[in-house]
Amino acid sequence: ASAEDAPLSMWSLVITALIGGFILNLMPCVFPVLSLKLLSFVREDDADLAQIRVGFIATAAGVVASFLVLASGLAALKAAGSTIGWGIQFQQPFFLGGMAIVVSLFAANLLGLFSVALPSAVMNGLTAKAQGSSVAAQFATGFVATLLATPCSAPFVGTAVGFALARGTSEIYLIFAALGVGMASPYLL
Repeated sequence: ASAEDAPLSMWSLVITALIGGFILNLMPCVFPVLSLKLLSFVREDDADLAQIRVGFIATAAGVVASFLVLASGLAALKAAGSTIGWGIQFQQPFFLGGMAIVVSLFAANLLGLFSVALPSAVMNGLTAKAQGSSVAAQFATGFVATLLATPCSAPFVGTAVGFALARGTSEIYLIFAALGVGMASPYLL
């Protein structure tokens, strides 16, 4: 490809990332978050329209911010000389072992084999945050949605991320920002 084609291909990959980010909302690991978010606002009869808009914008900001955090981590690893790729953590024995331990402990807790009791002040604080009317809670919802999306490689995501990771830091940030905006688009709409 010639140097004149480079900006065109870069913008086509940004569009690819926007589409891929949007499609992430339809993946089985993320779709429930979007639907629960929409249902939570439908149930709030007494909430004013401005408050609902602020909540959606805060969630969208959380999605975009979390993609930029991912971009920062990947750019730092690349700058440190590490080989990086989307989903490469699933090839690391320590990551897989750690995840197996976490999932096993979670399952044991659900089966009632043990329970972790938190102080009541912590439980009350977490309950208030989980009910999610604050802007910080809405922002955190965006982070959770992105966390749930990381194992998914929706159509277009792999192409865009593969391109970004093969390029420089600015491309990594641009593509991941586009993925974040694409995934945040339902909240913005």
